[in-house]
Amino acid sequence: MGVTFFHGVEDANDPLFVMAFSGWNDAAESATAAARYLIQHFQGKRVAQIQPDDFFQFADQRPTVKLGESGERQITWPLNEFFYCQTPGLARDLIIGIGTEPHLKWKHFSRDVLAIGSRYDARMIVTLGALLAGDLHTQPSRLMAIATDSSLVEPSGVEITRYEGPTGIIGVIHTLMQDEGFPAISLWANVPHYIASISNPKATCALLEKLSILGDFDISLDDFDLAINQFDGQVERIIARDPRIAKYVEDIQKGQIPDEVPGVDFEDAFEGEPEDEEGKLPPGAEVADEIERLLRRKPNGPESD
Repeated sequence: MGVTFFHGVEDANDPLFVMAFSGWNDAAESATAAARYLIQHFQGKRVAQIQPDDFFQFADQRPTVKLGESGERQITWPLNEFFYCQTPGLARDLIIGIGTEPHLKWKHFSRDVLAIGSRYDARMIVTLGALLAGDLHTQPSRLMAIATDSSLVEPSGVEITRYEGPTGIIGVIHTLMQDEGFPAISLWANVPHYIASISNPKATCALLEKLSILGDFDISLDDFDLAINQFDGQVERIIARDPRIAKYVEDIQKGQIPDEVPGVDFEDAFEGEPEDEEGKLPPGAEVADEIERLLRRKPNGPESD
């Protein structure tokens, strides 16, 4: 087993196990942003880590090197870390896992996840994800879920999806929990495909709101109000000053699937991503790239990194 445990936990209070992975399962970084927010908000303490050696092809997910204060070289490897949140303000404890979707041995990796949940007496696991969809940025973020028992999702009002098709590590973990009789929910946010590469606070907030209902704990999300307003305003300004983008979004709003935008050659930029169940998404690659390029641009300077 490739798990390193750093700390035990005393007086555990009905822990809820939450996980999010960057990569295929994480459109607009919505899921991992939610996990990071929980760790910071509830001052999570790192308690475990799944060692990367057996699960990553490092030629594809390369480690990075940096220099320390005295000039020594330090390697940072792809990580999957787990944090325990145990504060007086929580009605129950949280175990938060955040990391990178592994490349190899998904079954073994999923068993390591189950071992961590069992070690800290978790009673339920909720995996978070986000997928590309044909939704508009002006709409509230729609959520969907799968569950080992549909009654687990009922308090949130989130629709159960019957999606079939390609899956990621989240799907493999969820199936293992199902087979082991471990209560599990997989909660997904829909992200507008034309702004999918930019962090989306609306989708992150929606995930956290429903997660708190599913997990029966309280969390203040007031921090997101300003970020959402700024994000929406910035997208609106960009759309308003480019007629091609405005027409593209208008067509989607009317329920139309644009085949092309004048002056823009489309290509399928979303191959391999989960599709919205109502139909195949419009490609719109160059429109999406243009919106995202402008979103990254600083107000009075060059584009940000």
